[in-house]
Amino acid sequence: MSRRTSRNVRRVVLLTAIVLALIVAAGASRWGISDTRGDCPRGRALVADALSLDFPNPELDRFLVETLKKAGYIVDYVNGTGVDLELYRRLTDYDVVILRVHGGKGEVRLPDGRVAVVNGLFTGLPWDDRYQELMWKWLAAKATPYHDPSRAYLAVLPGFFTREMRGRFCPGSVVVVGSCFSLYTYEIPVALAQLGLGVYIGWTGPVTVQEIDVGLRMLVDLVYNQGLNWTEAAIEVGKRLGTNEYNSTLYAVILSRQS
Repeated sequence: MSRRTSRNVRRVVLLTAIVLALIVAAGASRWGISDTRGDCPRGRALVADALSLDFPNPELDRFLVETLKKAGYIVDYVNGTGVDLELYRRLTDYDVVILRVHGGKGEVRLPDGRVAVVNGLFTGLPWDDRYQELMWKWLAAKATPYHDPSRAYLAVLPGFFTREMRGRFCPGSVVVVGSCFSLYTYEIPVALAQLGLGVYIGWTGPVTVQEIDVGLRMLVDLVYNQGLNWTEAAIEVGKRLGTNEYNSTLYAVILSRQS
């Protein structure tokens, strides 16, 4: 492997580029969602940056937090090992969730010979054998980032979002996942749709940290400083970034008519 290729690989964290918006205009009834929630507080946002452990970008985090605060949100900011299982369990506490994390995908051969493809999102927690039970239940996995095969983190799988999350999202809530492979399959957004999520934005494959950070900044700027909605913003970011060298693209998946 050449030095140039090695540098490119090290820049790639298991993520995908969010580029052109794929709109799944599926109504609430199709996903089995009820958009009625009486106790639905508005105005809370989360910026969670587990990627800060390997690729810190404090200037971006400040921009995201300050922009959301100026828009009127009460903002919780969590980074590093604070991006843990409990935080993922309570994503429904927020109207807007922005995750900057490692992401990955894997293939598992089933007993009948079929190959199952799954994608997951990293926490900021280093892998520990005490998480084995979650792994056997298909809720979590031991995950290694591309840039450093000597390290391993705890990652959550789609089943975690189906079985472990608490509460429901307010109608119109959005989750933006700045990571590789966050939309490699639709299992995670479908799981969140069952909890009432309105819009899910993610990357379809590998993406560099720089592409993630540029994409997140543009999305938030277009929504809160230039007045676009999240789907419009995702389409515009897609036009500006284009499909990257790994054939990764930005997608916005609409999960509810009320989003």
